[in-house]
Order: sequence, then structure tokens, then C-alpha cells
Amino acid sequence: VEDEIDPMLDPVMEKQIIHKGKKMFINVSDKMMDYEASFMMYFITRLPNPSFSPELQAKTTLIDFTVTQKGLEEQLLGKVIGKEQKALEEQLNRVLEEVNSNTKSLMQLDASLLERLTSNS
Repeated sequence: VEDEIDPMLDPVMEKQIIHKGKKMFINVSDKMMDYEASFMMYFITRLPNPSFSPELQAKTTLIDFTVTQKGLEEQLLGKVIGKEQKALEEQLNRVLEEVNSNTKSLMQLDASLLERLTSNS
């Protein structure tokens, strides 16, 4: 497949199915053809970065199976950053808990000091 698909396939891609009794038909190139509900159509292209028209993109699903070193590096970097951010987040939570604990201890010591000072006077 290049950048365009033959327009005679539009009825198939748009699923313009005609029901006659229990049978299903589809009109392809002015011919009525039997249609099977489980029918699937796949297009394959060797274009490195295909750019299809918005109309064609609306009728199809594009899956890019291209594997490049840059793509693999980006995926790996995403995984590493996810792990590191999780570790940093856990470290932040530990530090915040420690700060809260120290603040409570400071308040208790401050209250204890004030109590001692007022009782000795």
C-alpha cells in the first residue's frame, strides 16, 4: 500500500453491507458479493512513516510495527524514568514522614521546656 487505497474498496472499509434475508452482501466494483461478518482486511506498507489522508485514517486503524534503535531507546528511557520517579517518590514520602515526626518531637520538647520553666518560677 502506498499513500492511497483504491476507491473501489471504500464500500468494504465503510462496511456498506446490504442485508437480503439472512444473507449479507457488499457492492464492490459494481458486483454484489457475499459478505462474511468475520471478514477482516489488512493492508501492509513498507513506508517508514506513512501519511494517509484524514478520510482514510477515519476508516482504518494504523498500527506501526517499526522497530528502530531510537524507538527502543525511548521505550527503555520511559521505563527507567518510571522506576526512578517511583523510587524518588518513595524517598520523598520517607523524608516527609521524618519531618512530621521531628516537628511533633520538637513541639513536645518545646511544651516540656515551657512547663519546666513555669513550674520552677
